[in-house]
Amino acid sequence: MGFFPRYDREGPGVYADDPKHGPFVRFFQTYANKFFKIVSANFLTLLFNIPAIIIAYAGVIYFLPQINPMFEPAEFQKYLMDLGISAADSAASGEGAALQLYFLVVVVLVMFVVGMQLVSVGPVQTGLSYVYRNFARETPTFVWSDFVLSFKKNWKQSLIVTGITLVLTCIILINIVFYAKVYNGPYAQILSTIFFMAFVFFMCIQIYMYPIIASLDLKLKNVYRNAVLFFLGRLLPTLGIFLIDTVVLLVIPVVMIVSFTYAGFALAIIYYLLFAFSFVQYLNTFFVWQQIERYIVKPQEIDDQSPEADK
Repeated sequence: MGFFPRYDREGPGVYADDPKHGPFVRFFQTYANKFFKIVSANFLTLLFNIPAIIIAYAGVIYFLPQINPMFEPAEFQKYLMDLGISAADSAASGEGAALQLYFLVVVVLVMFVVGMQLVSVGPVQTGLSYVYRNFARETPTFVWSDFVLSFKKNWKQSLIVTGITLVLTCIILINIVFYAKVYNGPYAQILSTIFFMAFVFFMCIQIYMYPIIASLDLKLKNVYRNAVLFFLGRLLPTLGIFLIDTVVLLVIPVVMIVSFTYAGFALAIIYYLLFAFSFVQYLNTFFVWQQIERYIVKPQEIDDQSPEADK
């Protein structure tokens, strides 16, 4: 990680006097110890991201058929009928089953988009990242008051990041659609693949954004700079975290719905309400905090930059 000026030496860290456990064990220890508080943070995520969920729903409904025409409601219904998946006693019931399944696909994708913070309420994400960071440090934490403190301190910068993220997400998706469907040149498939990879890398960079804002007092350009450098310097671990996020937010709910039908849908709702968002965001924040603590600042410097220091 020689990218960072004066960050090439590992700081002492808040766990320097307890070297018995590595990050993997500490993550699950702190998650178990703070489980009910993390569940309450999951409710906060859903409650305050309702505007983001609505926007994400509109975006998925628009972009999904553009990327693959099979996801037009009528085409999706026809595809399921051809496979016999929606076969029922009548054509009407078959059509209803197909539309229900289409709606479930959209809902899962919306939860993925919001969970990966491509569409989110930025100040809420920063406030929760501050709470999760305190959990990771095992410092005394009051979910609501700490959330409000960080929200108030970082709302302007977080809103700007939200706007930039939304614009860049739309630009990348438009390019994917253009090169996949509109442009028929010799390099169309290569270019669409490049933009798809750029989209994955962009989601990986998003893992760092709000935890950095919550933990460090930096100008916005330096927030992006550090997020990009962390991504490049910790490429494989970051991709590993991204894959875990994808499994938690996308793969597991799909398996629930496909395996258990209506019961699976109910389980998926409970899963999102109690677990998915908070687990992903705590995992991301815990991981980012490990990088910040190791490469950037000493713990006492973090304390000086925390919202409490502004009171």
